[in-house]
Amino acid sequence: MKSGVVVLVGKPNSGKSTLLNYILKEKIAPVTPKSQTTRKRLKGIYTEERGQIVFIDSPGIHKPMHNLGKYMVEEAIKNLYDGDILLWIVDSSKKLTEEDFIIYERIKNLEKVKIMALNKIDIVNPNKDEFIKELNSFKEIDKMIPISSVTGENVNLLLDEIFKILPEGDYLYDPELLTDSMEKDIVSEIIREKIMLYTTEEVPHSVAVVVDEFKERENGKIYIRATIYVEKESQKKIIIGLKGNLLKKIGIESRMEIENFLGKQIYLELWVKVYKNWRKKEEALKYLGYK
Repeated sequence: MKSGVVVLVGKPNSGKSTLLNYILKEKIAPVTPKSQTTRKRLKGIYTEERGQIVFIDSPGIHKPMHNLGKYMVEEAIKNLYDGDILLWIVDSSKKLTEEDFIIYERIKNLEKVKIMALNKIDIVNPNKDEFIKELNSFKEIDKMIPISSVTGENVNLLLDEIFKILPEGDYLYDPELLTDSMEKDIVSEIIREKIMLYTTEEVPHSVAVVVDEFKERENGKIYIRATIYVEKESQKKIIIGLKGNLLKKIGIESRMEIENFLGKQIYLELWVKVYKNWRKKEEALKYLGYK
C-alpha cells in the first residue's frame, strides 16, 4: 500500500480545484470561471485499493493587491514545502504568463518530485507551437502529463504516476473521509461560490462568508445562519438585488448544493452586512477566518 501528500500548485484559474473535485468524485472545493476563487488551504483525501493520496489545494500564486491577497500567496508558498510530490497545474489552452515563470522559479530547486499536469487539453490552444517551445525551459520538472480536469482525460494516468512515486505506508486518514475541513467551512465556500457566479466586477472578490450558526433541530433539519460580508453599501445592494431576487437565488442554489453535500434537509438563512475595506485590514482577516 502507498500513501503520501501531493501539493497542488498553479496560478489562479489553472484548474486545481476542478481536478481535485474530479478525482474525489465529490465537490468539496469551490469552482468558478473567476480568478482567485480558492482562498484557503484545503485537503482532499483520495482512497482506493492501492492506497491513499492526500491532495493539498491552495490559492493560486499571483501578485497580491491587498492583505487578503498577501495571505493567499503566503498560504500557497507555505504549502510548497509540504508533501512528497509537487503537482504543478498549468493551463495548456493559453500562452504561458509571467506568473507561470515565477512559480517555476519558486519550485525548481525544491527537493521533491515535480509533476506538471498540462490541464485543459480539451480546449485548443491557438499558440500551441509557442507553448510547447516554452515548456522546454522547465528543465527541473520530472514529468509532464497532459490532462483534462473537466473530461477526465489522462487523470487515471496521472494517478498511476503518483502512486508509483509515493512511499509505502498506511492510510494517513480514515479511508471514509474526503476532507478534514469542517462542514461549516465547506458550507461557507458553497455560498461564496454562488455569489461569485452571479456577480461581476469587484463584487465577487469583495465577498466573505461566515457561518454563524450550524445546528440540527428536533425535526432533523439542520439550521444554518450565514452572514455575507462586503466592503461597500453598493455591493450589498447588488447582492440583495431588486426586491431581494438575487439573494433569494443565491440562497436556493446554495441550499440545494449544501443538502446534497450534507445528505440532509437544511434551513438556510442569509444576511448581508458591510465591513468596509475588510480585505486591507489584518483584524478583519482574523475575524473572517483568514488568519
